[in-house]
Amino acid sequence: MKRVTIATPVFAVRDLGEALDFYRKKLGFHVSWTWGEPMSRAGIALDDVEIQLDDSGQGGPPGPSVVYCYVKSVESYYEECRARGVEFQHPLGERPWGMRDFRVVDPSGNRLGFGETLPAAASG
Repeated sequence: MKRVTIATPVFAVRDLGEALDFYRKKLGFHVSWTWGEPMSRAGIALDDVEIQLDDSGQGGPPGPSVVYCYVKSVESYYEECRARGVEFQHPLGERPWGMRDFRVVDPSGNRLGFGETLPAAASG
């Protein structure tokens, strides 16, 4: 029997409001759900990627978790993020491992990469 499994990273953050602002305003994610009163956990999504943000302290200290997202039209997404004022850890560029990507760090030190496979690398 084949199973369909979706992995959802959970990032520990120091301030959930600050993290939500960063992901929404800088990276274009939307809030898909929230939990707690006061709110201590939220799901944020961009296309098919969901990340959970948690400031309850139950997931460990904030940062540095790492997630890498494969995207189509990485240059277009990079320009959207740049227009929103994102400070990049690594700007958009072609990497020797066959990816064109960029990297950002959220306010809690969690690191995200966004990239697509270079055409030459995709063909072998």
